[in-house]
Amino acid sequence: MMTPGDSFDLLDEAIDRNCAMVLSLPSAGMVRHCRSRFLGTEPGAFVVESAAGESALIDACVAGGQLAGVSFKAGDQKVVFAVKVLQRVMDYPVSDTVRVEALVLQTPTEVKAIQRRSNYRVRLTPDAELVVQVWRISERAVLRDKPMASQLVPVTLLDLSCGGIGVIFGDETDEPAKICTADRLRVQLTYRDQPPFLVEGKMRDSAHPLTDGRIRTGVQFKRMEDDLEGRQAQAQLNRIIGELQREEARRTRLGMMKG
Repeated sequence: MMTPGDSFDLLDEAIDRNCAMVLSLPSAGMVRHCRSRFLGTEPGAFVVESAAGESALIDACVAGGQLAGVSFKAGDQKVVFAVKVLQRVMDYPVSDTVRVEALVLQTPTEVKAIQRRSNYRVRLTPDAELVVQVWRISERAVLRDKPMASQLVPVTLLDLSCGGIGVIFGDETDEPAKICTADRLRVQLTYRDQPPFLVEGKMRDSAHPLTDGRIRTGVQFKRMEDDLEGRQAQAQLNRIIGELQREEARRTRLGMMKG
């Protein structure tokens, strides 16, 4: 269960990584949602990129001391809070050569993290007997066609749900993993001695680079119920998750008995 301290940790990490976020500004009794990103911190405040074309609305918000909403995704959590917009800065330095219009927001006193995931996630152990392979493929490629070996991305499987998988992309060669969120992914899953099956996926926006060049992230599966092959893959995936979930429950019971 998330604690208040955990929620603030998620915010600190998002600021450090300049994550994308949504700024919600009050506007004539309604709310206007604007895409933005975290830029840095100031004493008692933090900085985000300003919303293009909303200068008048932002200035009114600053003058009136109104609260603006902030929300962002952190893995399977959605983090939300409301704070005052303290100042609009015309030329905030992002780097030595780049300056952008930015907003200085008050540091929040309360941050809430909300569970976003609706699918049960099974955490996998090394003896799970589930093998996953991931290839980068073109937008026009047929999913069932065998891709080139060079398109295979080294991957370590961490967890599984009906909606996707948690993975670490790359190997331990200190070279960056050759994959990005724009790539269309061909995912093959093989469980024990059952026939392998394919699903299409995309890498999630929430990615955590590791020190050895690998990337800890997730792959979201494309909707599978649109055709017969998709429905068969979904049924096979559901059976695998059911078996792994029962094994997970059995391990938990054995651990409680030993304790």
